[in-house]
Amino acid sequence: MMPRSQSTPGNSNATPNDDEIDKDIRPSREALLLHALDDVVGTRVLCTSISRGQFAEAVASSQPDHQVTCCFLDVFLAKQARDELTRGLGNLTILCETDFPEGPFDTVAIPVRKNGEAELTRELLQQGHERLEIGGRMIASTDNPQDDWLHDQMQLLFGKVTRRPEPGGVLYLATKTEPLRRVREFNANFVFRDGENLIHAISRPSVFSHRKLDVGARALLEATQSHQVVQPGSRILDLGCGSGTVGVALARRQPGVHVHAVDSNPRALQCTLLGAESNGLLVVNQPVKPSRAGEVVPHDERSSLSIQLDDSGHVRYPGTFDLVLANPPYYSNWAISAIFIEAAARALKPGGRLFLVTKNSNWYRNNLHFVLSDIEFQDVRDYSIVTARQRRGLAT
Repeated sequence: MMPRSQSTPGNSNATPNDDEIDKDIRPSREALLLHALDDVVGTRVLCTSISRGQFAEAVASSQPDHQVTCCFLDVFLAKQARDELTRGLGNLTILCETDFPEGPFDTVAIPVRKNGEAELTRELLQQGHERLEIGGRMIASTDNPQDDWLHDQMQLLFGKVTRRPEPGGVLYLATKTEPLRRVREFNANFVFRDGENLIHAISRPSVFSHRKLDVGARALLEATQSHQVVQPGSRILDLGCGSGTVGVALARRQPGVHVHAVDSNPRALQCTLLGAESNGLLVVNQPVKPSRAGEVVPHDERSSLSIQLDDSGHVRYPGTFDLVLANPPYYSNWAISAIFIEAAARALKPGGRLFLVTKNSNWYRNNLHFVLSDIEFQDVRDYSIVTARQRRGLAT
């Protein structure tokens, strides 16, 4: 379940994905869409999921002549759905991509959580409208029985919207009659300073943190600046990179730095690549092979960045990274944090350092010593910066 941004469609950057945490509530989250199976039109169906794709499975299994595509913005959830649903269902495709496929589709179904991320929901609704054939139908659901917000968003896109109250929420149905006259742009560009460097960043809805530099990321930048941990030729692993702000900024500090950015959200990696290119970094396809012992890194060498879509924390060239950066999400009973520190222990070379930012350091105080040594805690901007080293003489 790591590394990840809080990224599931309909989810908030600041709100944990309950469906990943509590299996008992998962069926209720998508049950509303199951009430709309008879409202599906045509044979080309596109949907998202806030659980494990129950609506997609129901349509594909009940309508063998339909082609059903279910999209996720988190590789962990996509893998779960693919493993559980696609066996025996040749008409069901599970995707984990930055955007909906081009289509066209006859039906688009989007479940929305009442505490979800508003900007992401707006973007998904707009993309769904664009992918619909003229005459196609959108079905949207919310678990808020008193909803007005989703109804208003649907009206902005479709004009006429049918509201259908259901136990525990509301279903909305609308038909596409014409293309959108105005397509909104949801990407954001922002700039922040890291020492003498001005860093240009790009973000999208569902990517942590959208439209701004997170305070925890700023604390991590300040902590690594004061320790002067980045040297020419440093190899850095950025776990749960989000929009890549920290990794890109550190790559700009010295020549010849290589950053390998890992996240489970494909949009996060897309933003990280765009940010790397905007800041003059060399984008490479895979982690740079570590240099031989004693090899001198030329000071005019261009810093580089690579990405990896991953939820396990396994990277190439374990035991070769000088520095691991991490800003774990604060949920799932610390399961994701455990995978973060295990990944750091595998990645770091002897003497290499972990820099992790957290709001609650107690779990790390109790558990980090099992895998790393020289553990220290520092308060920066109402956050705790946790540092630790790989034991010297030991390779993971």
